[in-house]
Amino acid sequence: MTTDSLGPKEQSKGSVGDVPFPSAATRASVDAPTELAEDVVAAPQPQRTSRPVPASAGTPSAAPRDLRAVGFVVAFVVGAVAALFLLSAVAFAFSSTYSNRVLPGVHVGSVDLSGLTRDQAIAKLQSGLAYLGQGEVTVTTPVGTATITYQQAGRGPDVEAMADAAMAVGHSGSPLADAASVVHTAAFGQDIPVAVEVDPNLLAQRLHQLVGTDAVVPHDAQATSKDGAFSFTPAVTGQGIDEMAMGTTIIDQLTQPDSPSDLKSSGSFVALKPQISDTDAQNAISMAKKMAVDVHVTWSVTPASAPANWKASTWTIGASQIHDWIVFGTRQDGTYGPAVDPAKVQAYLSSVTGKTNIPPQEPHVVWDSSGKPISLTPGVNGVGVDLAATSSAVSAYLDALASGGTVGPSVEVVTAPILPQIANVDTVSGMVIIGQHTTEFFVGESNGMGKNIRQPATNLNGQVIGPGQQFSFLGAVGPIDAAHGFAMGGVIADGKSNHTGAMGGGICSASTTMFNAAADAGLQIDERHAHFYYINRYPVGRDATVYSNGQTTWDLKWTNDTPYPIVIRAFTTPRSTAYITVQLWSLQVSRKVTWSGGVEVNKVTATNNSPDYVSTIKPGVKYTAEYATDGFDTTVTRTVTDASGTVIHNDTWSSHYSVVNGQVQIGGPPPTPSQSPGSPSPSPAPSAPVPVPTPVPSAPPPASPTPASSAARRRRIR
Repeated sequence: MTTDSLGPKEQSKGSVGDVPFPSAATRASVDAPTELAEDVVAAPQPQRTSRPVPASAGTPSAAPRDLRAVGFVVAFVVGAVAALFLLSAVAFAFSSTYSNRVLPGVHVGSVDLSGLTRDQAIAKLQSGLAYLGQGEVTVTTPVGTATITYQQAGRGPDVEAMADAAMAVGHSGSPLADAASVVHTAAFGQDIPVAVEVDPNLLAQRLHQLVGTDAVVPHDAQATSKDGAFSFTPAVTGQGIDEMAMGTTIIDQLTQPDSPSDLKSSGSFVALKPQISDTDAQNAISMAKKMAVDVHVTWSVTPASAPANWKASTWTIGASQIHDWIVFGTRQDGTYGPAVDPAKVQAYLSSVTGKTNIPPQEPHVVWDSSGKPISLTPGVNGVGVDLAATSSAVSAYLDALASGGTVGPSVEVVTAPILPQIANVDTVSGMVIIGQHTTEFFVGESNGMGKNIRQPATNLNGQVIGPGQQFSFLGAVGPIDAAHGFAMGGVIADGKSNHTGAMGGGICSASTTMFNAAADAGLQIDERHAHFYYINRYPVGRDATVYSNGQTTWDLKWTNDTPYPIVIRAFTTPRSTAYITVQLWSLQVSRKVTWSGGVEVNKVTATNNSPDYVSTIKPGVKYTAEYATDGFDTTVTRTVTDASGTVIHNDTWSSHYSVVNGQVQIGGPPPTPSQSPGSPSPSPAPSAPVPVPTPVPSAPPPASPTPASSAARRRRIR
């Protein structure tokens, strides 16, 4: 707190008795309460008693007088400090009563804001200073004279800024500073400067409407890259009124509170120079030529998770490739020059470095002898190229070349971790089966002698689907080719069965089993497709075919919409008549699944065609190419509810199964009329009782898939 906050001090040099007033240094340390201390000194003092002085004592010593002086100073300081705190307490209490209002004595020009809230102050300022928005600027140029009103320029009182400044007086949060402000404001008042605001954008728009329409716009020089060569378009000088200079002058005048209400401004035609000259464009091209060179990129730092056979990767970005990346524009330093398009650089790096990435390892389940998950091995991060950072490194390297800087022999790749799709799960204890299904299959040529069902089970076993993650059957089973354990099997082509016509044929026994396990768990089903014709090993209306030919893909997808990870257990039994089982393990969730429908309608009865005599099999050998299968339509509905009975999912899947007539093929030529015309009947499809899955708890939310149209079902893996 300064001495000025309490008004001017007396500068009296007088004294009382032999005790001097505090020195200048003392007064400075006592600060403002000095006036009160002087009043205390001037109060009546007790009478001193005179005593005779012994002759031997001589002249009285100065010590008692010094002690009296020290005592007075101490009393002076204590009194001053006490008065200071008393005054501060009173001022702070006064300030607190105005915690949400302007202190008395605060004004803006002639507008008194004492005791007003912020909103009230704003309203009063808008009214009291409304004259600041009244007036006009007369603009005179060679194209004529026009006016811009103050409102068109956005001129007016900055009421919010002034109200905030008024509210800040005495409300700084410092008790001593606020106390000083209260005293000073109460004694002398506080004047807040008038603040004027102008909208430069509104002014520029209006000014351009008046003087800019007749201008000849200048054109910047522009460098370009085309067909492996650099060139530039020359700049063109324009002509017009210098709107920017006029606008700057007008704003300088309008922001003055005492600016008159009838301003004058003028302008004349000037040459409008382009911002980018021919020299700028030519210099940019010279820099670009330095950039268009071969650049070597190296990934030499061995990642910690790299396999033993990992080798450093080095490749070269050709000059022509870099030339294609170069674009021209304003650089970070404000100059015109070349740069590389970061999107093109990242696209290139993605295509090149994707082959060198070290993929992550997903968490994997450890099972006990009974088939129950007991632990989960943690996933391991992979290593890949940080595309954005490496792109920036390449750009910086080329920028250095353009400016003539020193660069190294190559650009080092910046790496980044590739995280597993599944987050690590600390424990799998407490997991139960929330959904499972078993399907019977018969080992034969239509399923690659069982490989195309057993291999998916092996690949799926132990996979973990995290909360919120989508499961894709085709993605989960991996590449479907001979190198990954698959074989040729059956496919439905143009409505006919080809028992060895597709790699992975017969895999649909695995996809159908997975669909029913996920559906019975109450999970969100995202995609499901029915077969071309009904296969009696599957529940009516609850089959799920998958197919991909590189252009068209039909997949089975579901989403783990529970809060817990789901562990897949999939296995098959041996022998020619076998079973595949899929179990979904997770922590207990309270979901109830109810099925309805599955009624066969619009039924078309299949017949047996006459035998087809072919030369592709040995004479006399009979081969059942098609089993007679009735066609029909059916609809099934699944309702999933939670523990409170609230419906989570209500899905309806419609399926159209085409009729397939039986067809037997016989090796050799057709019989002559003298031979027996009897036609062998095709054997029925082998069947065996499907084991009833053990009832399991349910799980959280699915989306209804759109059934595939029957017209689209032309080729699918069975």
